Amino acid sequence: MSRAAARAALLHMLPAYLTSAGVNPDSIFRQVGMSLDDVTSAKVVARSQVNHALALSARCLGVAEIGLSLGQAADPAKLGAIGQAMERGATPEACLQNQINLMPTMQSHVSIALLKRDDEIIWSHRLDGDDESAWLLHEGAAAFNVGMLRYLIGEGWAPRHVSFPHACKGRRARYEDHFQAPVSFGNQGETLIHMKRAALSTPLHTKGSMLGRASAPTSQEPIGTFRPGVDDIELAIGRMIDASLAHRPMTLQIAARILGLSPRTLQRRLDNGGAPFEKILDDRRHKLATTWLKDSRTGVTELAMMLGYSDASHFTRAFQRWEGQSPMDYRRSGAADAGPSGAQYRRLVGSN
Repeated sequence: MSRAAARAALLHMLPAYLTSAGVNPDSIFRQVGMSLDDVTSAKVVARSQVNHALALSARCLGVAEIGLSLGQAADPAKLGAIGQAMERGATPEACLQNQINLMPTMQSHVSIALLKRDDEIIWSHRLDGDDESAWLLHEGAAAFNVGMLRYLIGEGWAPRHVSFPHACKGRRARYEDHFQAPVSFGNQGETLIHMKRAALSTPLHTKGSMLGRASAPTSQEPIGTFRPGVDDIELAIGRMIDASLAHRPMTLQIAARILGLSPRTLQRRLDNGGAPFEKILDDRRHKLATTWLKDSRTGVTELAMMLGYSDASHFTRAFQRWEGQSPMDYRRSGAADAGPSGAQYRRLVGSN
């Protein structure tokens, strides 16, 4: 369980990346209880949702090193105050220090430091409370910072060494080609970028060109203590249920892990809000069933499978409880609501 929170803007480059690979980004975000609007509005979400969105994207595309591409594609201007401040220091070291100072506006429970040893500076990045599910966030952060430093110092610049706290998930050669430096894995609890101190103390002469403007950084408040409200939790769970029913019914345990909560804490918050997890799941199935029944091309058995039932008879009994009649009788009565059909749903989730 992690109490860490982050702005969904950390994923601003993911929708375009997924779209270019032929994947509907909404299908990814809904499976972790988020929406595309959350990203564009920089909404504060559980950092575990960010971690799961990245991991799900990597599995969907079969690209373990996705964090490198996403970090390289990140647009500082879309990161808000922290991104805009990074290239406004007098030296590359000052730019990194600006990032450290403003990190509370982007994430909580993160420890970043610049460690100075002889002729070397080490950028240290630790995600407090996260487990190995955060591996892509570590890799994306390192890729972003190395990319920014290459922009500030020059394309020929490279770190001395990069190390990650997790096991290597992809091809080691891919990481070393990207960073143009030796890369190691699983050595400590933090990401480390070792750099020559002299290169980071060189005065900068170019200002603002990467952002395309020279305005002052956008103001953002530190995230502070994050405790999502019951309405936000129920909304996230509803999205997860809708997106996962056809693949596997969402469970309390899975939802809790994605939201960074313990199952007991999640159940208690839902109970206090008057909508236990089982009721949310039942209500979502009911709503989707009455909507999808309008599509006469979708058979009852297929619809039952789309709703996560192992047998059509289980769905029929549930529908009798909801509506007092069978699914076929409901369809024949013309009572089905207008809305996305079963075929439309299959197209939506089929790209995932």
